[in-house]
Amino acid sequence: MPPITPGTPLHAVADIFRNALGEVLSKTLGASWDVELKPEDGVASSDDGSPLCFGLSPSGAMQGNAAFQLRLADARSLGQKLLKEPADATSELNAEHKQAIEGLLRQVAELAAAGLKAQYGEVGLQLTSIDAPSWPGVTALLAAAAGPAGTFSMELRFSNELVAALPVAAEAPTPHPVEVPLVVDSNLDLLLGVDLSLTLRFGQRTLTLREILDLSSGSVIELDRRVQEPADLLLGDKLIARGEVVIVDSNYGLRITEVCDAQAARGALSAGQ
Repeated sequence: MPPITPGTPLHAVADIFRNALGEVLSKTLGASWDVELKPEDGVASSDDGSPLCFGLSPSGAMQGNAAFQLRLADARSLGQKLLKEPADATSELNAEHKQAIEGLLRQVAELAAAGLKAQYGEVGLQLTSIDAPSWPGVTALLAAAAGPAGTFSMELRFSNELVAALPVAAEAPTPHPVEVPLVVDSNLDLLLGVDLSLTLRFGQRTLTLREILDLSSGSVIELDRRVQEPADLLLGDKLIARGEVVIVDSNYGLRITEVCDAQAARGALSAGQ
C-alpha cells in the first residue's frame, strides 16, 4: 500500500486523529501539546518488548481495522503523566498505567469519530486492548510534544481493507479566488518598516477589586476560553488573527488558522499614525 500522502483521503483521516490526540492531551494534561503526523518511514521499531496496542473497530461509513501502538517506554512515560507520577524510566508499565492510557485513547476515538462524521457520515470507533496487529496495512507516527512537559510517540495503523474501502469525502466546488487589493496610502507607506508589538490572548476574565486584592502566589484565575479553542492575536486592541498555541524551541508560538479581514489590520496600523 502507498504511504499516507498529503491530499489523499487516508491522510485526511489520519490528520483527524492527529488533531483529536492533540486536543485530548492538552485538555487532560493541562498543557499545550503539539502532535505531528509523520510518514511510515519515520516509525521507530519497538526495542523494549511487546508494544502496548489498542484496536479500533470502525463501523458505519468506514470498514476494516485500525490500531494504536505504543512502545513500552512511551507507554510508561504517558501512563506516568496521566497518573501525575514522577518520571521513572526504571519502573514497569502496570495495569493502572494501561487503564489510564485506554481511557485517554477512548476519548481520542470519540473525538475522531465526531470529526469523521462531518466528512463521511455516521462513523463508530470501538476501542479494545489487543495484541500487536498482524494484518497488513499502512502506518504513520503520531509524535507528541509539549516542551518541558516531555515528548512521546505512538503508531497509528490502518489495515489495507480500510484503506481500499475508504470513501472519498464529498467536497464543495472550490470557487475561483477573487483578489481584493489593499489600497495603502502614502502615509501608511512610511510606517511599514516600523516594529509593532503583537499580543497573544489566551482568554480574559473580569474581577472585582476585592478579588484582585485577594490574589496571592498560587492563585488560579479561570479564563473564559477552553483549551481547544483558538487563541487571539492582537495588534494593539485590534484582533488580526486566531490560531493554535504551539511550542517552538521551548517558547510559545501561534499556528495561524484564521486571518481577519485586511480592513481590520489596516485600521490597526492607521491608528498608529
